Amino acid sequence: MSVTSSQTERQQNVLNLLHGLKGQEPLKKLFWTELNYDRANSPISRKGWGEQASSALADDPVLFATGGKDFHVIHARLKTDKLLIGIERPVVSRLLQDHPYSLFIFSNANQDQWHFLNVKYDDDVQKRRLFRRITVGTQEKLRTASERIDKINLADAPNVAPNTIQKLHDDAFDVEPVTKEFFQEYGRIFAEVEAAIKGIRDADRKHLFTQRLFNRLMFIAFIQKKGWLKFGGTADYLLALWKAHEHDKTTTEKNFYRDRLKPLFFFGLNGGSQETDVANINRGGFLKSLIGEVPYLNGGLFDEDVDDKDEKVDIPDGAIRAVLTDLFARFNFTVTESTPLDVEVAVDPEMLGKIFEELVTGRHETGSFYTPKPVVSFMCREAIEGLRLTT
Repeated sequence: MSVTSSQTERQQNVLNLLHGLKGQEPLKKLFWTELNYDRANSPISRKGWGEQASSALADDPVLFATGGKDFHVIHARLKTDKLLIGIERPVVSRLLQDHPYSLFIFSNANQDQWHFLNVKYDDDVQKRRLFRRITVGTQEKLRTASERIDKINLADAPNVAPNTIQKLHDDAFDVEPVTKEFFQEYGRIFAEVEAAIKGIRDADRKHLFTQRLFNRLMFIAFIQKKGWLKFGGTADYLLALWKAHEHDKTTTEKNFYRDRLKPLFFFGLNGGSQETDVANINRGGFLKSLIGEVPYLNGGLFDEDVDDKDEKVDIPDGAIRAVLTDLFARFNFTVTESTPLDVEVAVDPEMLGKIFEELVTGRHETGSFYTPKPVVSFMCREAIEGLRLTT
């Protein structure tokens, strides 16, 4: 679906507000000015609440915006410094009793980390609640967040009936379009990078080399979310590494793959031996100046093979730039352990399995297939139920 210039401008306005989202005032501006909700400012008393839900909050929730009369946008500030899914759930369950059509927005105590939380009922006969979150904060990539949140703009609602607005929210918080868009972009950029790589003439070897490169970069994109990698004091590791490379004036013959990624892959993350931890050796030395602080990982992903050692293999900077700035910088990655009933609207580690299923060469010959999360969940439930009935 094409995006008009007015939609692009709207998304940019939302993005700007999300970048500066600290405290309730910019949150109100987002909904009152950009998303066309009606103004409200009504504290919600916790009198009569259960202890678990009431004690999770720093103060009473606030109903600060409405869609028509019956759709409510509610802000709840947690006592904790971090956003904790487990303590959000009882608060939502209590609020739903009086506010069945709602968007719930949680912040941490400092109000600089946010969860925009949509509750949708699944199509199962049990009508189970699906909790779906968009995370906003200083460490998050916000382009996808701004695109999804713009979709709850009431300028696009045909009417202000609560079920109509709820449907608008349910569609905006659907993770499948995000997953599909990421996969499409991944495939497009994968083809560009594969075509740009020089020094490998055999097509199958070149394809496998490209797969390993993307697998390694994707893995790093996830583990940097855990804060395990730092460069120049920032945990946005790959982008910081790229910017340092771009600003490096020591040579005119620089190449990001050769100068930064190969040392990172084969001397940092691979390390050579369990004692070779770049965070603890050569501190302040040349290697650390190239790749920063990284852990040794005891796995085969960063083992060096014949093509990795071949000095004739060349990956132009433009190909790497496409991965880092056109793909990774656009989508938010999450390492939150989601379930079929609790999902973050972001690229999660399950995407590695979906990419494996679609793009990896040779999986049919080896019998290597990926089992989707809902199927795993169903199999586990059935196995547990079967065990319960036999004991």
